[in-house]
Amino acid sequence: MAFFVQHFLGLLGMTRRVYTYPDLPGWGLLNMISTIGAFLLGISVLVLIWNMVVSLRRGTVAGENPWNAWTLEWAASSPPAEHNFDQLPPIHGRRPLWDLAHPENQDEPNASREKSKETKMDKNKVGMMCFIASEGFFFIMLLIAYIFYNYSQHPYPGSQWLNPLKTGVFTFCLLSSSFTYWMSEKKLAAGSHNGFLLWLAATLMLGGTFMTGQAMEYWELFQKGLRAGTNLFSASFFMVTGLHGLHVLIGLIGLLIVLGLALAGDFKTGKTAIVKTIGLYWHFVDLVWIAVFTTIYIVGVRT
Repeated sequence: MAFFVQHFLGLLGMTRRVYTYPDLPGWGLLNMISTIGAFLLGISVLVLIWNMVVSLRRGTVAGENPWNAWTLEWAASSPPAEHNFDQLPPIHGRRPLWDLAHPENQDEPNASREKSKETKMDKNKVGMMCFIASEGFFFIMLLIAYIFYNYSQHPYPGSQWLNPLKTGVFTFCLLSSSFTYWMSEKKLAAGSHNGFLLWLAATLMLGGTFMTGQAMEYWELFQKGLRAGTNLFSASFFMVTGLHGLHVLIGLIGLLIVLGLALAGDFKTGKTAIVKTIGLYWHFVDLVWIAVFTTIYIVGVRT
């Protein structure tokens, strides 16, 4: 309530750090919502301060392990000594403090190791999924800004120079690269190293073709006098497509790294986590371009 509505006010044209603002439609309501949110934040801070004061004056001491946790770090004193432990507690399993408190029902040594291998999530995949989630939200905000700035203008100054047919050809190349990468993963899983290299090289070629097409389009627009700072259309167009192009370039670098590792024989041992992680990123980049191409080149040009 306090901060998010300020994004909408910015899109409506309200400048930052002003003590007053014009009585324009919607501005007063959004600023009132933001003010209510600010007061709620202030009240919550007062509650926190009150809780801290009460706890310091007459609160019960929490103790060294207030949560009755099972892991080793809670065996240290509170506050912990510089060396953490005078004597390391005995460790017989994955829950050492549970074992100390329940000697009659301890974890077996290395308990459920095989099961943990089955259920443990790959850290590379988790990290990539978190990155994709954040970047996906970022692209959604950029497309919303593009729509807000451009769909009210008929025609958009500069949009008539876009060529959906030509860009569609390069779009087909980029989307086809998702298929070729999927095929490379299938070949790798089947043990066909040469097939994996062949389909991976095809993915690189198709991705490079898309980047070449985008560079050609930028050059044509520059020749016609369209720059990033020409108008709102050009600023939002180059921001969205340029940022996506940067993601494609990073993906191509990742694919080159995978190709180099493959040529060195790294994936013959069965360790393919990096291949799957780069695949998630590459498919995400292609999916984002579907939204970008539809918004700018199909709906935008025809509107």
